Amino acid sequence: MKKAIIIPNYLKKESVSFSKIAEKKLNDSGYEVEILTEKQVPDKDSEFALVLGGDGTMLRACKKLYDKDIAMLGINFGNLGYLTECNPDNALDAIDKLTQGEYTIENRIMLKGEVLRNGKVAYEFSALNEVAFFRASLLKAFTLEIFINQMLTQTVVGDGLIVATPTGSTSYNLSAGGPVLTPNADNMVLTAVSPIYYPRSSLVINGSDKLEIKVSINSITKTGSPSIQIDGDEFFEIYNGDIIRIEKHSKKVKTIKITNNNFYQVLSKKLSKATYEGI
Repeated sequence: MKKAIIIPNYLKKESVSFSKIAEKKLNDSGYEVEILTEKQVPDKDSEFALVLGGDGTMLRACKKLYDKDIAMLGINFGNLGYLTECNPDNALDAIDKLTQGEYTIENRIMLKGEVLRNGKVAYEFSALNEVAFFRASLLKAFTLEIFINQMLTQTVVGDGLIVATPTGSTSYNLSAGGPVLTPNADNMVLTAVSPIYYPRSSLVINGSDKLEIKVSINSITKTGSPSIQIDGDEFFEIYNGDIIRIEKHSKKVKTIKITNNNFYQVLSKKLSKATYEGI
């Protein structure tokens, strides 16, 4: 029997309720369905996953699914839902098309990285949206030296830096004034946050480029530490002298496309909604 999984957002009643409706819909189409809890690991033999929530739910789900090559169909029970494909009112039609094979797969790059401290790996991470450096509890600007392919190219002095994927370009990067990249682009974008010394324009680099970012904090007395933030969900304190290595992940996130919606039209619609609703 074919297998599918459903990942609801348990903080949203509508999402949990719809998971039962979707389960029956898939059962009727001949699928064995498992509704995952927050901590459950999906079955690698699953054909696809329905993710019921907003962008945050999609980001958490991708951490469970990318290394198992399971494609995700996002149904928006959140706010903007950049990563989702449809809304609850047309979700059942989307599931019909999914089970009938009427869909395409969109591959999105991820980032992987590590924090080197005194020559040893102190922390490892992966990200679909971005790796954000920010001053956090440090009560002053700090310095980031950016090496691309082992060559020093820029120095940022300010509140931080965002290293975003094409997927993440519509998130924190966009809010900080960075450019939007198409979802299937093979690039990364670097955008400084409130820089004192740094070009105001962002830097778009190749997906094959390798980054090393060295942290420098000029402070005699300890006033706190900056941090890196991974997809707005993971946090790790960084210290003077730390080196953060970032490159494209060998795995890609697979998202399911049911509609023929043009990316630029969807982006315009989402941004108009955010402006109108004050999100």
